[in-house]
Amino acid sequence: MDKLRGMRAIRVGRIHLRSIAAAAAAALALSLSAARANNSQTAQPEPGGLRGFTAARSAAEEQWESKFAQMPSAGRAEATLRRLTSEPHLAGTEASRRVAEYLREEYIAAGLEAEIVPYSVVLSYPGEVLLERTAPAAMRLARPEEPVPGDPSTSDPRSVTAFSAYSPAGDVTGQVVYVNYGLPEDFQRLAELGVDVRGKIALIRYGRCFRGVKVHLAEANGAAAVLLYSDPADDGYRQGDPYPQGPWRPESGIERGSVQYTFLYPGNPIAPLHGLPRAEIDERLDTRAGLNLPRIPTLPISWRDAVELMRYMGGPKAPHDWQGGMPTSYSLGPGPAEAHLRVAMSLETRSIYNVIARLPGETNDWVLAGNHHDAWVFGAADPGSGTAVLLEVARSLGALKRAGWTPRRTILFCSWDAEEFGLVGSTAWVEDHMSELARNAIAYLNMDVAVVGERFGGAATPSLRELVREVARDTPDPRTGRTVYDRWRERAEETAGMSRGSTRQRNGAGRPLAMSALGSGSDYSAFYQHAGIPSLDISSAGDYGVYHSIYDDFDWMKRQGDPEFAYHVMMARIAGRIVMRLADADVPPFDYPEYAAEAQRLLGDMRAAARAAGVRDGRALDLRGAASAVADFQEAAHEADEAVHNLLANSPDRQRTESVSRLLAGVEAGLLAPAGLAGRPWYRHAFSAPGVNSGYAAVVFPGVREAIERRDWATARLEAESLREALERAAERLRSAARAAASHNGSGPP
Repeated sequence: MDKLRGMRAIRVGRIHLRSIAAAAAAALALSLSAARANNSQTAQPEPGGLRGFTAARSAAEEQWESKFAQMPSAGRAEATLRRLTSEPHLAGTEASRRVAEYLREEYIAAGLEAEIVPYSVVLSYPGEVLLERTAPAAMRLARPEEPVPGDPSTSDPRSVTAFSAYSPAGDVTGQVVYVNYGLPEDFQRLAELGVDVRGKIALIRYGRCFRGVKVHLAEANGAAAVLLYSDPADDGYRQGDPYPQGPWRPESGIERGSVQYTFLYPGNPIAPLHGLPRAEIDERLDTRAGLNLPRIPTLPISWRDAVELMRYMGGPKAPHDWQGGMPTSYSLGPGPAEAHLRVAMSLETRSIYNVIARLPGETNDWVLAGNHHDAWVFGAADPGSGTAVLLEVARSLGALKRAGWTPRRTILFCSWDAEEFGLVGSTAWVEDHMSELARNAIAYLNMDVAVVGERFGGAATPSLRELVREVARDTPDPRTGRTVYDRWRERAEETAGMSRGSTRQRNGAGRPLAMSALGSGSDYSAFYQHAGIPSLDISSAGDYGVYHSIYDDFDWMKRQGDPEFAYHVMMARIAGRIVMRLADADVPPFDYPEYAAEAQRLLGDMRAAARAAGVRDGRALDLRGAASAVADFQEAAHEADEAVHNLLANSPDRQRTESVSRLLAGVEAGLLAPAGLAGRPWYRHAFSAPGVNSGYAAVVFPGVREAIERRDWATARLEAESLREALERAAERLRSAARAAASHNGSGPP
């Protein structure tokens, strides 16, 4: 998984990368628009107490949810995680197939229908890996991670050597240049300082953007190879005690990961070549032309190895804000440190194994919940915690069904394979089921790194954010006994530099808690950004420095992440309630007025970005059409919200609520641009996409915003028109839902 939430984004393993997007969560707590706040305070009261339910069905739902909340088991979740982490299970291996078979049997035992859905895809594996410092004094590097006494998994010989998936093979000798985080501004700063990376080996620290972006930018700037390392200032001893004494990365810890250019498109790299002769596909794989694959060799290393290069680097001293936590002064190079990198890599067609489990409902509408099951090594937090939580939800809902409950909508539990390589399994399945998803899907819930601590949060399409808040208000925090929402708000206020707040603030009055936009880095991406399915991604975050290393194992979780597995139970209760409300509601609990208020706020941000880029008179970029469409979307959202409220207050029949439900579920797809975003058509969502230069973090109104950043005014004008059309489509779908709901209220034919 490649994601992050919480304000410790830069330092927390995967939590450090995905969450430039999630770092926005705390910042947004201060900047929610007045329009959104006012909407929250003046929204129509729910007819039955729960959003989307009639009064009669709301009471029944609360009873079933109360029974469900007692069912998730800490002991069972612990046993599940122990089984999931019993061996390394890299995608494309027999061990990954064994995990899929275990999950299928567990879903069946829980009372669900389950099957394994295989796909044949191109994955990447290492052969020989050699790194050595050749000057000024020879030293063998790329040393393996050190075992931890008392943690037998860390000495397991089956663990894959550290590698960067989809790196090409290569043999490079050259001087080393330090490039900080490898961001666009970092390469620009080097150029301003007279440091040339062309033909050099770029030493780049993890953090602040997706590793594939770092490699892409290094390639574009002429680097011959890339070494990626985890700096102790970000996720090591500068943050606290390294594992096993604490949760942070030991000095020999290495972050494996894919460097596929998923910001162009995720999934099987050869998917765009579907239908071509095999010989032509193989030729394209050899040249990598037009594919989302890097062309310069890349290797991840520990800071224990990185410091052995940095100690011998000359050239200008690195700027103060580039100094990290290694015990040496940082210099930029090039030289006199020189390194020799040789990596043997292979692209292989292998089978991967998605597991799809079904809890049949009264209709064939789908509520989906998913996470991946493949791991770089043992994957206790990433992804095992999410898998253990979702299995607890499935087991508990299966037991609830045996007790007499039947969901109104069918629930699918999805365990994806090869997520770590680039969202491969989930993307293949979504692309295979586009027409069914368009007809049936209501929403998709994702849980990847579900538990590494006590800090609840997440990202979601704006229409689902209030549902998450409502469920958080109904769920106790296991350590304090207060609600999850109260603790969430308290941490947001502290992070934002606010006081702890009055009792009124702590009890949830005032502005709603912010959630960030969906970027990428986990399996919601194909559902949301390609298929237009309302989606959300939640976790209980914490100090997590062992991401993608051998140390992310069962013992780390038992010692550091969640020793009592109490937060696994909390997350199962939250996820289960979200799934139940989406599955059982008379009308799905979407909040489109919040979506519209968010669009209005973001329009203001986009106008400010245009002004900052020099737009003054509107001739380079006229945003009046987009502004008119946002206003229309906002008006339609309130019309639909009021019509649904009135519908639910008048005891509607089943046929009527189902027709309104389908119309509302299709609003998200209205925001898809048929031609996709400029330069990367796989990403079709006009509201949110991963940034080209972040890879994880969301860019909102991405087509226009990124064109503004490039000062590409021709593309910006085209993307502004595409955005206007998307907002107008969404508004018309909202009005269709409003008309259907109003006719069902007796003001027109049913």
